[in-house]
Amino acid sequence: MTIRTPVDKTHIRNHLAYSGWKYALLAVLSIFCWSLIYTQTAYRSPQDKRIDVYIKSSTVSTEMADKFMEPIWKSTVPSMEVVSSVSLLNSSDYSAVMQLQVYLAAGEGDIYILPAQDYRTYAASETFLQLDDLIASGAINADGINLDGASVMVVDDYDDEGSPIYTGEKGVFGIPMDTLYAFMDGMQLDNRGMYMCIAANNQNDENVIPFFNALLQAGRGEQPEWLTESE
Repeated sequence: MTIRTPVDKTHIRNHLAYSGWKYALLAVLSIFCWSLIYTQTAYRSPQDKRIDVYIKSSTVSTEMADKFMEPIWKSTVPSMEVVSSVSLLNSSDYSAVMQLQVYLAAGEGDIYILPAQDYRTYAASETFLQLDDLIASGAINADGINLDGASVMVVDDYDDEGSPIYTGEKGVFGIPMDTLYAFMDGMQLDNRGMYMCIAANNQNDENVIPFFNALLQAGRGEQPEWLTESE
């Protein structure tokens, strides 16, 4: 049997000109399948061995945040396999609102750092852990931090017109971050008007709470000069 079409540069060039897209498609599909397999089979630390910090900010550097938090979790909760930060969309548009809602509803994230409006909205529905008893017991040291603005009225239900029906109970569900200046340089986080909270369904209180407190203490620091100048 003889090959009628010789294999030379001209025929290879013509073949690729008409069929090259098939090879490109095959390469893309191969990469996609490999990525999918890796994602599905890659090891992920169990919930009780990890702490995820979700930050809604347009200034934060997750690389710097992870570096800032690493010595804190290794000295405070060394049994954790990983502590990492996730940057959330920071805007008032639909996609940002939905992203936050989905993460909270799915039980993603253990600690949230959010603008005041988001904090009050979700704290009212007790999405975050109430901190009053933890502060009173000293498990969370909030000395020197003004908590007046952190107190939120709990919503029990909504009437037919969508207006909230309050239970009459108020509680502190987050720590105001305005004076936690170390986050500004340590994470590039402009935390003015923001609150740090613990997700109520984090399923890892015994590690999340002490880490939260340690992170809070690490956030204390001197007011940066650039902030003084801007005022």
